[in-house]
Parts: sequence; C-alpha cells; structure tokens
Amino acid sequence: MSRSQWGAATRLRRRGYRIGSLRRTEVFIHHTVTIDNDPTPNEWETVNEVRERMQHLQRARPDLGLDVPYNYVAFCMRDGEFLICEGRGIDRTGAHTKHHNRSALGIAFQGDFENEPAPMHLDAQLSAIALWLRQLRNSHGLSNLGQSRPDWAQVWGHRDAQAAQTVCPGRILYDRLDRIRFIDEEDDIAMDKPTWKFVQRALQKLDPPLYAGRRIDALPGGYTGIAARAFERRIGLEPRGVIGMLMTRALPFGLPVASCCLRWQSENDTRWRRLRIGAIVCV
Repeated sequence: MSRSQWGAATRLRRRGYRIGSLRRTEVFIHHTVTIDNDPTPNEWETVNEVRERMQHLQRARPDLGLDVPYNYVAFCMRDGEFLICEGRGIDRTGAHTKHHNRSALGIAFQGDFENEPAPMHLDAQLSAIALWLRQLRNSHGLSNLGQSRPDWAQVWGHRDAQAAQTVCPGRILYDRLDRIRFIDEEDDIAMDKPTWKFVQRALQKLDPPLYAGRRIDALPGGYTGIAARAFERRIGLEPRGVIGMLMTRALPFGLPVASCCLRWQSENDTRWRRLRIGAIVCV
C-alpha cells in the first residue's frame, strides 16, 4: 500500500535523504508496540484500520521528524493476508535504528510482539515477507541486501544493534527471524572480488603459508583451490570444502566488520561448518 493509498498528509514534508539501492546491505525488523484494541491485538481486520494506524504513525514521533520512521510497516491481517505499507520508502534513509539508517531497510510489524499473542497466521506471513524481500533483492536493484546479517538468520532484530537498549522486535518475532529467508542458496555462498582477495591473503599469512599464487588476484582458481584443500587437511576436515559467504556485524561507529570463513559440508551432514580465518574492517 503506497503512501497515497493510506492517506499520508501531503502538507507534511517527506523525511529522509535519497539513497542508492546498492547501499542497502541489511534488513532490521522492528515492532511498533501499538496494538489493535480487540481480542486479537496483533491482528488487523480491515484496510480502514490499517490506514488509521499509518496516519497516526506519521505523526507519532515528532522527535524523529513528522513522518513514519520506518521504510515499511507490515500488518498481519486477521484473514491471513499480509499487508505492507510504504513508510519512508525503498530509496530514503529511515529513523529506526541508530547507525543503520542508511544501510538498512527498516521494517516494523504493527503490534506488540513481546507481550501479546502471536497472530494466527504468523508463519505464513513471515514467508510472505521473505518472498517480498527476495523480489526486492532479485528484481528491484537491491542486490546487496542481506550482505550484513547475523550468522543464524538473514535479517537483524532491532535489539541486535549495539546502540540499542530494547527488546524490539519482541520475543515472538525475534525467535522467528530465521524463517525470513530471502537469499537464494547459490547467492548465499557467493563472494565478491574484495572478499576473495581477503581469503587469499588469509591463506597466504598462515604459518606456514598455504596460498602459493604470485599475486592476490581475487580469482578463485587453481592456487586458491589447492590452498583451501591443504587447509582442510591441516585441520582434519573432509576434502569437500567451498569458500563461503562472509558474515558481518556492525561496530558502534557504523563500520561493518567482515569475518571471513571457510565453510564445509559433507555428504551426510547438511550443516555448514565454519572456521574464521581473519577479520578486517571494511570502509
């Protein structure tokens, strides 16, 4: 539902600065704590209720500017539908997570997911938001979305931010964040050239060094493969490894830390085994 569809007040200036789609590298999930005053406090019955809540949210936090602080707001409807409303939008900075308002897409679920019961159709609705995020990533230019994420999920909860002192998005949502999976498996283990360079340097700096290439070229060719296999043998892992995706987290001053891992998966074990081989601050 667009801003015009929910009735955003046009006399109020739209907040946030324009931002390029490739700068979006993470998703933060919130809850608004505002509930529906009926027996199903986290479920919404009508589109008119949704419009009223969005119009209220546009004015609810004047300390953050008279606008919806989130990029999007999600409503779990009583009939099982899932409605996503445009807040500041896909191409503007938010006012939702300190130090992450430029890099993150901030999505708030309308309701109190700490103290009130879960919506009846929540699992299906989480699948719906995962599908929507996948479409944004694959078809709408947000190809870097999800580069920064915890090692157990593909989205962050607000409480994960180091500057946050909150239980947001509430235990009900937080315990289910790993169900919001929007990154295709082949992309999940892919790495860009800067990360390949980091892997090659890490293997080269081991004692004794394992990477024998003459230069750090960011090309996952023969020398890199030989080094990875030698590394497996050194620490007793099965020789079936691939070099996998990096995991990032945020420092208090906003720079991401990339922990580069080699990841293995055996034929009889579907879980990835990770071994950190270095860390670097990316700017």
